[in-house]
Amino acid sequence: MFGGGHQSPDPKTGITCYGPWRTAGDEQLTHIRVAIVGTGETVDLAVKMLEQFKLPVNHQSGSKVNPLLFPSFPGMESEHGYACRLDFPMSLVEYFTDWEIAACVNAEDRDTSVEVMGTAIRNRLSALAEKETKPDVVIIALPTKVREKAGGARRNKQVSNLEDDNTSSSPQLMLSFMDRKEPPKESKSKTLHRVIKAEGMRAGLPTQLIWEVTLRGGQGVQDRASLAWNFCNALYYKAGRAPWRICGLRSDTCYVGVSFYRPLGQPRYLQTSMAQAFSDRGEGTVIRGERFEWNERRQGRPRLSRDHARMLVSHVLEQYRKHMRSNPTRLVLHKSSDYGEEELAGFMEGLEGVPFCDFLTIDDSDLRFHRLGQEPVLRGTYFEVAPRQFVTYSGGYIPFLQTYPGLRTPHPLLVKIQKGQTSARELISEILALTKMNWNSAVFAIREPITLDFSRHVGLILSELPPDVTPSALYRHYM
Repeated sequence: MFGGGHQSPDPKTGITCYGPWRTAGDEQLTHIRVAIVGTGETVDLAVKMLEQFKLPVNHQSGSKVNPLLFPSFPGMESEHGYACRLDFPMSLVEYFTDWEIAACVNAEDRDTSVEVMGTAIRNRLSALAEKETKPDVVIIALPTKVREKAGGARRNKQVSNLEDDNTSSSPQLMLSFMDRKEPPKESKSKTLHRVIKAEGMRAGLPTQLIWEVTLRGGQGVQDRASLAWNFCNALYYKAGRAPWRICGLRSDTCYVGVSFYRPLGQPRYLQTSMAQAFSDRGEGTVIRGERFEWNERRQGRPRLSRDHARMLVSHVLEQYRKHMRSNPTRLVLHKSSDYGEEELAGFMEGLEGVPFCDFLTIDDSDLRFHRLGQEPVLRGTYFEVAPRQFVTYSGGYIPFLQTYPGLRTPHPLLVKIQKGQTSARELISEILALTKMNWNSAVFAIREPITLDFSRHVGLILSELPPDVTPSALYRHYM
């Protein structure tokens, strides 16, 4: 649902035709104050990009693209776009010194490079937070030589407990035993992207990292129109407004995703749970659960104890009441692993005052289905393969786009309804709706429901959060 209550299945079409969603009582977001942190060169490139994104951005002439899948960007300030002015005054520009960049590039190892840049970024964000008029979003524009030295995933030859930010694999513990007599040392390596998010929380400012290679464009970089769509959509959300609202979700339902992560620097058997609650409007709330010991080799995929499950749901409902000023009449909980008896009992005990609930496991499916012809299975297709278990295609051929926006055969989800009163058709329909709530880009949909996708992504940030930084409850500080 977009401006004026109009509907469209595609975010880009909806924004272009109707503008961002807002209700009659909401004050329209008319401008976004953007701060830029970088070197003299990357700041100039960022300013040039923002100036370009104010206006329509067309695909290169002569390129053969699907105009429905790759529409031109209507312009951030255009009435046929977001109708929102971008302000990036020089008073909100902070520069890195040559010494700071040199210290990062010439550091002995990657860990030291990340630490040096983290300190430099903290100082610049602190200065911006002290401005009389704070920015809505801060762009961190880093040069290529910093990326070569401090970018990428953590490098740990002994224990690697989380995947790189750019992968989609599950954040499970992976052990690599080396041929050595002494025990492997625990890694203390951090990821620059997650350090930036932590420092943004410390300063109370949403951040957006962008590398020099992206600012310059060219071969191997996303085309300019698609970059404009994704970048500006994220800016709009980080400035405090959701650009669209999802139809087909109950207004009295709290949607929750639970995932697990392993904090950096903690014993390898210590694991922490995390949940994210959503309403039909898409207000995400980040909740960090209790820590508990878990040995995946001996105990399998992690599960919460009865007490921890009860406390987690109680915290979710507390946050829901705080933001929605009402009590939900239904709670839907998504988890990527099966529920234990004690875990499920704890969740039920925490649902005091909520009459209806549904507990689902959503995981990868090993089954594949194929259609006759050239196109894959339609998005939204589902098959019951066992009692209350469904192979579900959140990706596939999309009639509205007249194509399948993927490179390989779509990988379906396995949805297990472990407990609940709602019909399978409605539960799967809600999962599909929740795949369209990723405001970090303007894509048609993502593969997983936002409950699991964002809870897992937030877990990556929380895994490296310094103890002196209080986790933000707002998702825009994590994306």
